[in-house]
Amino acid sequence: MSSPLIAWHPDGSAADVTFPYDAFVVAGIKRAVPAPLRTYDPDTKTWTVAGRYVSAVYQVLAQVFGDVDIEGTPPGSESQASDDPWVILHLRPTAPPELVTAAHKCLAKLNHPDRGGSTAVMQRINNAVESILEAI
Repeated sequence: MSSPLIAWHPDGSAADVTFPYDAFVVAGIKRAVPAPLRTYDPDTKTWTVAGRYVSAVYQVLAQVFGDVDIEGTPPGSESQASDDPWVILHLRPTAPPELVTAAHKCLAKLNHPDRGGSTAVMQRINNAVESILEAI
């Protein structure tokens, strides 16, 4: 195996993580993910991590290996998301422009590709903000 792999479980509750052994990565996983929410299978050399901690594990892997392969679809990804810009930003249609801008800033911090987020998700967020602010 040349690059690490994160394989999402079909239900999105967890992901299997495999990578060439690196003590820094193992320590990073143990720091980032509470013990009850991670397991290691020595036979397959695979970590299973609870879904909400996968982004933290991704950041550790990317820091060490650079390139990380991802299989499957995480929960809340673009294939499951609505096309309604208000839903994308988690706002009600009565939200003022200031709240739209604040929601964009928060979601950008969480989903920016430079921080381990998806480019497609970030584009959806940006398009939602543009369409809402143009309509106001």
